[in-house]
Amino acid sequence: MTGTVLMGVVAPATNITVQPEMEALRPPGVINAHARIPHRDQAVRSDGDALAVRAAMIAGLMDALDTLAPARPRHGVIGVMVENFAGGGEAGAALLREAEARIGCPVTDVSSSLLAALDALFGRRARIAVLTPFMPVGDAAARRLFEEAGHEVLQVTGLRAPGPAAIARLADATIRDALRALDGPEVEAIVQVGTNLPFATLAVEAEAALGKPVLACNPVTYWRALRRVGITAPLPGDQRLHRL
Repeated sequence: MTGTVLMGVVAPATNITVQPEMEALRPPGVINAHARIPHRDQAVRSDGDALAVRAAMIAGLMDALDTLAPARPRHGVIGVMVENFAGGGEAGAALLREAEARIGCPVTDVSSSLLAALDALFGRRARIAVLTPFMPVGDAAARRLFEEAGHEVLQVTGLRAPGPAAIARLADATIRDALRALDGPEVEAIVQVGTNLPFATLAVEAEAALGKPVLACNPVTYWRALRRVGITAPLPGDQRLHRL
């Protein structure tokens, strides 16, 4: 184990996308130890349902981190968007501070990683379009995240998955159609949020086709975590961010 970097990765119990998308980028000498936030799947037909799912998972996050702490990871990765989880702002910052205390190491979250990626790619405020699998309350949280950071959000498309587990079953054709509708000459980058949405492969495909950055939240979060522990080698996948 000498020289090995242990990443503690946490995702909801219904999430089957974080693990494979991050494992696909794992470089030699890194181990991803995965833990699950316990919660049940439930129907999401409204913003109220979405908020109930959020509330049910918050306590479970700390339980999941507790299972990783004894392994003494060097870094933690929170595989859920804090804005859609704890409301963002100071509440989100407090949640991340508590997470670091529970796991015993720094943590990287989705939201700050997406902002760091835009900074690395543009070095300025960007004009972006955003894809989510969420209900309107989640779309609004995503818009607020980027606009408060100074980016111009030209459009947000939410796919309104009918439950947490259903996000992973959204068809590739549905996602591609949404991407085509989001793109336009004024859009400098497309950004995807929602960690259970399978998007890593589609992002590589779309970036090549569109000639502009297409950011998938799981690879971006893992990129940021690796860079924060000093791993600077290019990541697999022919995307601009992966070389930074």
